[in-house]
Amino acid sequence: MKAVSIVLLLISFSFTTMEADSLSKSRKKIGLNKWRGIQRSLVPIPIEAILDENTIEVCFLQNVDNQVTLQVRDQYGNIILQDVVVPVEQEIHTIDVSSLEAGYYKLFYIEGNKVFVGEFDIDSQIP
Repeated sequence: MKAVSIVLLLISFSFTTMEADSLSKSRKKIGLNKWRGIQRSLVPIPIEAILDENTIEVCFLQNVDNQVTLQVRDQYGNIILQDVVVPVEQEIHTIDVSSLEAGYYKLFYIEGNKVFVGEFDIDSQIP
């Protein structure tokens, strides 16, 4: 009886792992770094950005007193999308990127004189 319980537990665990793996393939974390200049101290990154199929989910990790500008720029530095928000901690702001063509882009977080940038790719959708 113990052996059957263990086997059923292992089988259910493998299905759970497969489901989590299939969900994570469509989501990519966008790593952000301080833009320009030499970093001499640790600077906390105020957001976490996740690229899903047609959206970027921006989760604000701390409260900000001022407005924040979020920009998506193409590989030539042209501003493609821009949102200005007043974030609240743990709020998730969604940016629709379904209209973007396949290519290389940068996500800019601008708060006063603090600028963070992360890079991401939009893959071509094959029907």
